Amino acid sequence: MSSNNEPGTRLAPPQPASPDPRSKRRPGRIFKNPNRSSSSRSARTSRSRSGPYDRPSNSPVPTRSHTPNPKTRMLSMFEALPAEIIEQIFLHSLNLNLPRASPFLNRALSREHMYRSLSLLAFWDDGSNSSACATINRIMVGPLKYVPLSYEDRQRLQKEVFRCKWFTMERVRAQVPTLQILTIHREWINAGVVVDEEQQDDFKRFLARETDKPRRFYGVGPLLDRLAHQIEPPDFYDIMDGPEAKSDKNSYELVIEPMVSVRIEVFNMGEVTLPALSLVEFPEHLLRGRRNGFLPEDVEFLEMLRMASANSHAGTQNMTKTTVNRAALNEGIQNAIRTQNYDAMVCLLKIDEHFMRWSLEEDGRSSANYTIPSDHFLAVIRTGRDNPRLNLAFFEALLRASAESVPTKSSEVTEWIVDNVELAKREPNAENLMNAKFARWLSDWQMGLPKLLQRPQAGRSCQQAGDFYSGGMFPGSFNSGNTSSQLFVKGRLSVEGKQGYHFYKEVLHPHRKPYGNWLEESSFRTEDSWVKDPSPTHPA
Repeated sequence: MSSNNEPGTRLAPPQPASPDPRSKRRPGRIFKNPNRSSSSRSARTSRSRSGPYDRPSNSPVPTRSHTPNPKTRMLSMFEALPAEIIEQIFLHSLNLNLPRASPFLNRALSREHMYRSLSLLAFWDDGSNSSACATINRIMVGPLKYVPLSYEDRQRLQKEVFRCKWFTMERVRAQVPTLQILTIHREWINAGVVVDEEQQDDFKRFLARETDKPRRFYGVGPLLDRLAHQIEPPDFYDIMDGPEAKSDKNSYELVIEPMVSVRIEVFNMGEVTLPALSLVEFPEHLLRGRRNGFLPEDVEFLEMLRMASANSHAGTQNMTKTTVNRAALNEGIQNAIRTQNYDAMVCLLKIDEHFMRWSLEEDGRSSANYTIPSDHFLAVIRTGRDNPRLNLAFFEALLRASAESVPTKSSEVTEWIVDNVELAKREPNAENLMNAKFARWLSDWQMGLPKLLQRPQAGRSCQQAGDFYSGGMFPGSFNSGNTSSQLFVKGRLSVEGKQGYHFYKEVLHPHRKPYGNWLEESSFRTEDSWVKDPSPTHPA
């Protein structure tokens, strides 16, 4: 049998040739004539490449048809308003989403003078019983109308501007002197206090930011009703009912610390200190830091907010009580330890201690110990062991914040102590020997801490506690005496106590001095920020 009859193999029967040329062709694409295809392609190419000199002189010039662009739109009635009216509506509504409504509004409202006005509105506490004068109106919003904000509106505005990309540290720092000038106008000039005649020229130059000295001015005027209840000491308000307070010849002293505070002293008997800017709440994203840690400008921003908002100096009268999200702050401390950013960790510790000690005082628990999470100490031990000097600096900073928070039953702390002592024996250089001295003291402190924490508070006075509440940190706070017996308070070593003396002799002496108050220490520079840059800027 032939292969055609093999099982499993079939061939299609042959098709007879059809004489009809219109018969149905087999499916598939018809091939073009190569000659025709190439000629038409070359013709199209030559037409597309031909320039004006390739066409005959009498041939018409091709023109594009002008069809309307569907993307072009007419301005809305609101967008067609004059720019000044749009700006006034924006500042009155304080809706920061308005510039995002259209590209036109974004261009109209994203201007430097608008950023300036928003910054001033967000951080100046105008007070509930103050009326704006023409000078304050001009400083705040220029030719527009200034409308004072309530506390709730200012709180909301602060949270929103902190999230804006345009809201940078440089823009805020540029407006801090203006905020202080606003305070001077409201609490001194508008209150009727007149600077002594021999100082008037210096005072005008200082307000014009032509110079930053002198910073102390004297004047006379009527009773400062707005500040009477805030003057330290608290019982000073009773003196205001005396006959000398009813006259217009009361003596005052004005002390300006650029970028930090404005202090007014009354009758040489009381004073009130007002912060440079009114901070409602530390922004959580700044406290937490970035995924890869803290940039130098992040730390500088936090330091500027801490110093300029009166969350640093003792004796500062903050009319706006600043709040802190402590969970976010402790996340930031862990972030700083993980990324080995010492400055960021110390800044956050200062913010936390200042806020928590004030909270304890407000709650009537001034004798309670200020503590931090013990996990911070363990995080330091687990990180950066390859750099003993930096590792010790981190541990000491946590100790200055709260030595009573050291883990007492941690094998990791014990191992860290032993490792530092053994390292000094193997490599007895100055750095390792210093670490070993600290480790030996820490071993004794760790073993004695449980018993120390079980003791009742010693009830020492503020002088015995190493100037714990000297001067008062908040209104009516920290002045009546300190009942805390912590080893460190505000970063300062209480050398009067037994444990503080041992720390000084065994760790610091003879190469280092006892630690002082670290809340008033800052890397934020204030010296060069008051005098105006001679380049043209907006009026202050």
